[in-house]
Amino acid sequence: MRCTGAGGCLVAVLLASCGNDGSSRSGPALDPRPEVQTCLPDIAEGMPARLSDTECFTDLKTLEPGPDLIPYEVNAPLWTDGAFKPRFLVVPSPEQITIRADDSWAFPDGTVLIKVFGFEFRKGDPESRRAVETRFMVRRNGAWEYSTYEWNDEGTDAALLEKRKVVEYTIERGSGSEVIEYGFPEYDDCVTCHGSEIDDVLGPKTGQLNRERDYDGVVANQLVAMAEIGLFALGTDEEINPDAEPRMANPPKGEGTLEEQARAYLDANCAHCHRPGAYADSAEHGLDLRYEVLLADSGICDPMKYFTEWAGLPRVAPGDPDGSGLMQRFVLDGVLRMPSTGTSTVDPFGTALLRDWIARLTTCP
Repeated sequence: MRCTGAGGCLVAVLLASCGNDGSSRSGPALDPRPEVQTCLPDIAEGMPARLSDTECFTDLKTLEPGPDLIPYEVNAPLWTDGAFKPRFLVVPSPEQITIRADDSWAFPDGTVLIKVFGFEFRKGDPESRRAVETRFMVRRNGAWEYSTYEWNDEGTDAALLEKRKVVEYTIERGSGSEVIEYGFPEYDDCVTCHGSEIDDVLGPKTGQLNRERDYDGVVANQLVAMAEIGLFALGTDEEINPDAEPRMANPPKGEGTLEEQARAYLDANCAHCHRPGAYADSAEHGLDLRYEVLLADSGICDPMKYFTEWAGLPRVAPGDPDGSGLMQRFVLDGVLRMPSTGTSTVDPFGTALLRDWIARLTTCP
């Protein structure tokens, strides 16, 4: 997979869609995996001090991905203060991903998951798009290791961070501006969501990746494209049939029913903590916001707990968004707002989606 647009890859990759120049081509959507890994070929030595030394990108200025990076997109993205997030994975050949019965994926040692975070610093001006952070999850000795890099202002390289850091970024919006308090996580922040009792890879799973993607002019289902290059451990007579696989609703594209879109949004933004075995799992919470869990079994219709000002308030009151604890938590300022990590601003799209869904509910469940 390569970016071929006349302006290079920067704008296209930062939009999480490694661009094409409007032309089409034939052939496989993805190139075969190289026999020799170039991205972090010797992870036993630890993460390099600079992003350029990982050899995961062939050109940092344009964010041209290396030959073993496989791009992917998700149906329901996590809100991160409006950041756009190109995503890549590396699975060393000939290793394969095992798809579990619950839709999650088991990755082999040597797997590298990469997410680039960037902002459009002048809204409406694609030339103002710039990467600010690149995060890594590396599978080694049966466990995940987490690292993050902070990009310089010139967009030429990024430095490995050892500690949590908050940077204020100003986003220009017409005649006004917005200040985002952007948090660079340290290890303890990562394990809050990823390091629970379960094998927490949050984005790459069947329902999230079961969608079409434009691979430089070849539009293909991501699962099929990955299966074609041997990425999945399948039986001899087994193949990927997207129509028979789980598929989450896509809220940004308006795909799925209103309830499916709302549930997909809650899965992406809340279920990493609110599900069995995760950070906020407890008998007292009784909240499981995974997409595949029936609404009646999710606990979302139960009354709020712990917070005196909302004690007894239903999490979701059918037809009454303002009387729903869920909405109260989403629109708050400060530490009580949800999601509680990874964001400093309210998501206008997500809150509007949830408000619309609750307003149209007649019963819960």
